[in-house]
Amino acid sequence: MKFIINFFRKDIWRKLLALALAGLLYWNLSDREKVSKNFTVPMELSAAAGLFLPEDYKLDVRVTAKGTERALQNLKIKGVIKINRNDRQNGKFRIRLDERNFERRKDVEITRIEPEIVELPVQMYIQRDVRVVPKTSGKVLDGFELKALSCDPATVRIGGPENEVNAVESIETEELKLDFDRNFTQNLKLNRPQLPNIVISANETIVKVDISPVLNQRKVFENIPVRYLFPHTFSGLASMQRQMDFLPSVSRVMVVITAPPAVFEEIEPEKLYVVADLSAELLANRPGQLNVRLYCPELMRNFSSGRIREIEIHPAAVTVTVQPGNINKTGNKQNN
Repeated sequence: MKFIINFFRKDIWRKLLALALAGLLYWNLSDREKVSKNFTVPMELSAAAGLFLPEDYKLDVRVTAKGTERALQNLKIKGVIKINRNDRQNGKFRIRLDERNFERRKDVEITRIEPEIVELPVQMYIQRDVRVVPKTSGKVLDGFELKALSCDPATVRIGGPENEVNAVESIETEELKLDFDRNFTQNLKLNRPQLPNIVISANETIVKVDISPVLNQRKVFENIPVRYLFPHTFSGLASMQRQMDFLPSVSRVMVVITAPPAVFEEIEPEKLYVVADLSAELLANRPGQLNVRLYCPELMRNFSSGRIREIEIHPAAVTVTVQPGNINKTGNKQNN
């Protein structure tokens, strides 16, 4: 202990100076030793004119930096990617990163980047014209038909990222009701596509609706069956009832319908039939011939409402021969 005290008492300033020089030398030597450290760097992305990059897209890159401990202790690294048109290869934007994409202290080296190649969701910004299509509901009144729908403007220009623009085939209007019997025009708003980045050159269009009376058509239905309504017995002046035979002249007829084309879409030919109603005739148990007019129950409702203009049945009436039944001696009727 006495030796240490004597050591510092003799020439103390020179010894303190030597100690300070030794410490400074140690500091300089230790500061030159390089170490590595990993960082996660958020990248700032900027796209050139004519390119579209989603605003909410985020990209983080892992890098390894090499430098002294002091340099790496509070190191701040800024990542920057500038995207140009010539970065597009085979329709995709793939960019190879290097140390030039990272701003940092000059004495720090970037030794590793993960991933080294990044694929970015960048799209070319394009424009094109698409059709305006009216969205309709209902139908024109009976006796009329929709001749044409036209829009002014008939097309609109849309712009946005290439993938969204190419997904739009047409722009639809708000709903247009067609239950009219005359021409009319109407301003309609355009429905925007469910795509967030599409820009449309117009917000509405004028729709012109051309409605005209329907020209009637005639259509022939052949081999339509005849249904006969036969009374079972007849009673008249004679008190005794007789069994009668009814011999119709035809079993099938032709029906010609005059109506607008839309009516024929509702008619099912297999359900058509005509009726010869004999029950309404006053048959006083006397043989003879009856002329009975025919009608078509399936078409009468549309005819009475005016939808069907005319119904023709050929022949319009049938002849039914009424004769006594063939009765044998035992009182039983003989079937022919």
